[in-house]
Amino acid sequence: MSRAVILPAPGGHAELDEDRTVLDRLIAQIREAGCDDVIVLSRPGTDRPVKATQVESADADADLEHLGELAFSGSGALFLACADLVASQTTVAAVLSDSTRRSGVLIGADDPAAAPVTVERGLVTGPGPGPTRLGGLAKVSAAHLARLRRHWPRRSDGDAFAAVLAGLQARAVPVNAYRTGGLEHRQVDTGEEAREVIGAFEAVDMDAWRLGNAVKHDDDLFATYAVSTWSPRLVKLCARLGWTPTPITWVSIALALGAAAIFAAGHSLPLYLAAAALMYFSFVFDCVDGQLARYTQNFSSFGGWLDMMADRSKEFVLYAGLAAGAVADGASAPAAWGLAIGAMATQTVRHTADTWYAVLLDTAVVRQARRRESAPPVGRAAHLGQRLGSASEQVMGAHRTPLYWVKRTIVAPVGERWLLLAAAAVAFGPQIAITALLAWQLLALGYTTAGRTLRSLAARTAALRRPDRSAHRDDGPLARLVPRSPVGGDMTPFAATAAAVLAAGAAVLAAGLGTPPWVPFGLAALALVLAASVARTDHEGLFDWFIPAGLRAVELGVICASGIAAGVSWPVLYLLLTVIALYFYDLAAGLDKAASPVARRDLGLGWPARSLVAIIAGAVAVATVPMAATVVYAALAAYVAAVFVGAVVAGTVRASREAAA
Repeated sequence: MSRAVILPAPGGHAELDEDRTVLDRLIAQIREAGCDDVIVLSRPGTDRPVKATQVESADADADLEHLGELAFSGSGALFLACADLVASQTTVAAVLSDSTRRSGVLIGADDPAAAPVTVERGLVTGPGPGPTRLGGLAKVSAAHLARLRRHWPRRSDGDAFAAVLAGLQARAVPVNAYRTGGLEHRQVDTGEEAREVIGAFEAVDMDAWRLGNAVKHDDDLFATYAVSTWSPRLVKLCARLGWTPTPITWVSIALALGAAAIFAAGHSLPLYLAAAALMYFSFVFDCVDGQLARYTQNFSSFGGWLDMMADRSKEFVLYAGLAAGAVADGASAPAAWGLAIGAMATQTVRHTADTWYAVLLDTAVVRQARRRESAPPVGRAAHLGQRLGSASEQVMGAHRTPLYWVKRTIVAPVGERWLLLAAAAVAFGPQIAITALLAWQLLALGYTTAGRTLRSLAARTAALRRPDRSAHRDDGPLARLVPRSPVGGDMTPFAATAAAVLAAGAAVLAAGLGTPPWVPFGLAALALVLAASVARTDHEGLFDWFIPAGLRAVELGVICASGIAAGVSWPVLYLLLTVIALYFYDLAAGLDKAASPVARRDLGLGWPARSLVAIIAGAVAVATVPMAATVVYAALAAYVAAVFVGAVVAGTVRASREAAA
């Protein structure tokens, strides 16, 4: 259960009217935002009653001591507020409604008396020259409180609020910047100043403000001009009907399933036009669920997780529908399903790389701000990477210019991918649609990989330098049996993973060319051994953020090669690969959305065990009954799906109980 602690400030006792102070107003706002456990720290001699638990605190050092006691006696997030903060309910809710595992602090530019901070990539990295300033309201997630338990700051230097933020930054915790631009908020000294701030934000049309901020201002080309131009009307309608974002997500899923079913029947111009329309409205509702959440400030961890998982699920179902439709039109099953598997695997590897590259950038920002790794770039490649980074920031800063749209579109964003699939399927049939998509995905993968490799040299930081390998590897219990690699060096894990990817790719190629079965099985086994050999090695190399994507490529490649060599039914092979890809996407959701209901992954076996099962099943089937591999693959898909769904249900129930406690 979340807890809010309000720190003492003289302005908190400023009177707004006869019956209410600034502090009274803030307590009511925190409760309205959904946090009922409110504790007020008060100085000795302050005898004004408030509608919250009061704890007497002598000074800022005592504030810090009380904060530590209160933070670790609960199980949820800790919200910190300064008693003199005057802000709109929308601003307060922007911080308190964040249900993810992120930590953050409210910032703005309205309070010249507040401490200035530096903000990079949406993260508050420490003191700065301004104009951005602290806003007197912060969130420390339960996950980050656990990291502070043994390192809670002992001295406040006169400001307990700043000391807690400094403690987070000292532990390299990314601190999100919460903004509500256009809504003034300030820490005040007098009632007159408080009424002035209230008048400033009450003069804003709040409904129009929330609707305008519901739409992403940095969205992709198709979403910006084909959806967001009219989706706010749909958002207001949904809000009027009392709908929440989660049902909207389910509507989007249902529409995508309908489109996939139509595609699977084979090419028919009228039906494919209907399927394209269903795809469009599925994408519209996919945008609307997030817009509705921002408009109503109705956020939930499950909703954010479901939105990310639904995006990939819908897309993979559409690939399957197009593959089935191509077969119905007379295409060979290996060609049609092979293209679908290629598109699914490429997209999975791409998105995995995207997620951990974002972790790299956040890690680089935090660490460089602490001046732990401030050495200048070394070598031509590093200098080129630095120049590429600067050029990229300049292009993205030129909002909605032609070059800006080219840069955003070349990476094959989801709206543009769906547009290509729908248009190509209607005009040329399902097989051409998947072929065109795969070609674009490979181009995007090559483009992003080349640029990010060079920029990694300039960043000079290791994104995966952390003890919790389970946060990115999904090794499972089998990895515990692997001895630590005797080969040292920062590049060893990356080199071994890269070699494993090449071996897995060679295994798929050998299986597809119909070589003797021992060739693809041997190469698949080699890939498994190479990737697993560094499972217990520390990841301290500059390129180790590639490792999660490499492991996905290895697992999908090993299973695919073994399945092709053993003659596994193509739909069953695709199903298993999709289930495994979605199971791992949940791990990415834990980083990207900072939310996942899955607490443990041991029952999912881990990628080495799943790969080993696929190799053994394929080899046994080749030597005995060919159908045996199809049965084992189907059973493995059902098992992983059951484990995944069970973990999601258990995690959701657990979260509901904790929220109700």
